[in-house]
Amino acid sequence: MELTPKEEIEKRIEHLQSHLIKEQVNSCLILQNVDLFYFSGTIQRSFLFIPSEGDPLFLVQKDFDRASEESPLKNIIAIERPKAIIPILKKQEGLKRIGLECDILPVNQLRQLEKMFPYSEFVDISKAIKQVRMMKSPYEINQLKKSAQILDEVFGFAKGVLKPDITEIEVESHLIELGRRRGHQGLTRMRAWNQDMVNASVLSGNSGSVLTHLDVSVIGPGISPAYPQGSSFNLIERDVPIQIDFSIAYNGYITDAARTYVIGTLPQKLMEAYDVALEIRHEIEKIAKPGVACSHLYHHSSQIAKKRGLEDYFIGTKKNQASFVGHGIGLEIDELPLIAKGFTHPLEIGMVFAFEPKFIFPGIGAVALEDDYVVTENGVEKLTHAEDNIIVIGES
Repeated sequence: MELTPKEEIEKRIEHLQSHLIKEQVNSCLILQNVDLFYFSGTIQRSFLFIPSEGDPLFLVQKDFDRASEESPLKNIIAIERPKAIIPILKKQEGLKRIGLECDILPVNQLRQLEKMFPYSEFVDISKAIKQVRMMKSPYEINQLKKSAQILDEVFGFAKGVLKPDITEIEVESHLIELGRRRGHQGLTRMRAWNQDMVNASVLSGNSGSVLTHLDVSVIGPGISPAYPQGSSFNLIERDVPIQIDFSIAYNGYITDAARTYVIGTLPQKLMEAYDVALEIRHEIEKIAKPGVACSHLYHHSSQIAKKRGLEDYFIGTKKNQASFVGHGIGLEIDELPLIAKGFTHPLEIGMVFAFEPKFIFPGIGAVALEDDYVVTENGVEKLTHAEDNIIVIGES
């Protein structure tokens, strides 16, 4: 089991503390699992108290032994119940303004903390946390590269699994099995409220144009209204686009990519649309550099689609198009930056994002291309390297 290095955790905490000082927040309490892992190296039932200056306190309810083994933090204290944090924290400085992850914190949890610390003001520091996590360290980029290697293998393996009259869900199960055997954690985490994310989707023909509630371009029908996304029991067909969108999470770090397959041949308009997806990707690889606004990448991509007469099919169907063409990845699949029209933040060295120019044709399906990139001083470096033309499956 690979543990997060001590120096990595220390740098992350120092970075967050600089935000706390800038925003005049005296301390923060980290409660969400992914943030706990990022700042402590472990996911156990706990409260991570980080003052704006000095060492944090890691108050662990369950499991203390495992937290002590996995986390490099030095001040780890066992507690029996949440209220046990009151006398411990009252001895600390920095309780006047306490930051919380208000973007995802349940109201009941907030009310409980307000009762426990009636003289404290609780403020939202979720934006600061997202900004800290947006910039990936060399350690994190290495984790993402390992994840991407597994993802590339999955896409290659799919060529031997796809065949006519096998169900989408059966193909998916084979791909997930391979991913798990290679170290995929089996879960793709998403931060946004009510936006559960399917781990993998294999979509044949019209499945690729089925809409659902998520703010995504292609998602599929799923197998039930209880989880209306992803692969279905529909059969893989000949001469239609087969989209495989897959996420691998290695040691927590998520890579996300998509490829288009066909058994037989695709209609000419779909072939041409896929060529435009390749064109858009090529253009973005040329212009994406530190200092370039993320919104510029979105608008440039949209203009190419419009110039080629495909604006009504780009990243969704007309009136149901996604508001982005790329998204940050890391420990969650919806991290910053967003390659979106409203996200004007410039690219910076260390950002990692998935870029997904996709075209969706109602009643026909989707041709999809998605790859992951890290921003370097010279531009962007591609992390995913699976075959990227339309992948033709021969019939025996």
